[in-house]
Amino acid sequence: MLLTVVVYFRGRAKRREIGRPVSAGQTITFLLGMLCFVIALQSPLEPLSEHFLFFHQIEHLLVRGLGPLLLILSMPLAPLLQGLPKTVRHGILTPIIRNKTVQWLYQFFGHPIIASVLFIATLLIWQIPSLHNQALADQSLHNTMHTTMIITGFFFWWLICDPRQKSARIPFGVRIIILWLVTIPNTIIGAIITLKKDPIYEAYDVLNGRLDIEMMLDQQLGGIIVWGPGGMMGLIGTAVVFFLWTRKDKKVRYAP
Repeated sequence: MLLTVVVYFRGRAKRREIGRPVSAGQTITFLLGMLCFVIALQSPLEPLSEHFLFFHQIEHLLVRGLGPLLLILSMPLAPLLQGLPKTVRHGILTPIIRNKTVQWLYQFFGHPIIASVLFIATLLIWQIPSLHNQALADQSLHNTMHTTMIITGFFFWWLICDPRQKSARIPFGVRIIILWLVTIPNTIIGAIITLKKDPIYEAYDVLNGRLDIEMMLDQQLGGIIVWGPGGMMGLIGTAVVFFLWTRKDKKVRYAP
């Protein structure tokens, strides 16, 4: 993550030299997005998430929702590419981009239906109690959980927050429909976890009460995170889409 930030600012400086500067707003949004991943994966939140469902759901909200959304909005591709050494861009990155398998995978995972289904599937599948408990006991499986959430999060939010209209995969109105459809299962699973009267996930020990939080309270708080803030991501995404939509209409209206 530190290397990514260094590459970004290197590219940002180069773009300023050629007269195509990256705005302060884009830079701040990029840093906030990176901060989401630092908090989720490199702060005390990470070890706490192995003991509390509440903290674990906050971590998931950051890595599959807020973090990818902010990074996509910052449009970091140009400075990141320009910040890489030429040998890396031409010797490593270009062959990867031109690889037919990589292009097919990008088209597949970037398809509107696939991206939307996988985004909500990574939430629902990893909430299955047996699989969820196993992931907490197996670090490699836990890493797989986070990796799939991050990848599907980026594909989904790129689909929703793509600022283009003519060359975008879906129009702005359809993006709003997708956002609200995705919010429905998110709300259902959050409600189920919150309202369940019995423990669902036995892997959480809530540090044996050292933080004065009982297991059922932890479960209810975890469900509320999925139900409330998780659902709020749909509202945030809708606001972003409306902003992009109105900005596009203003450009068309005032175009010479």
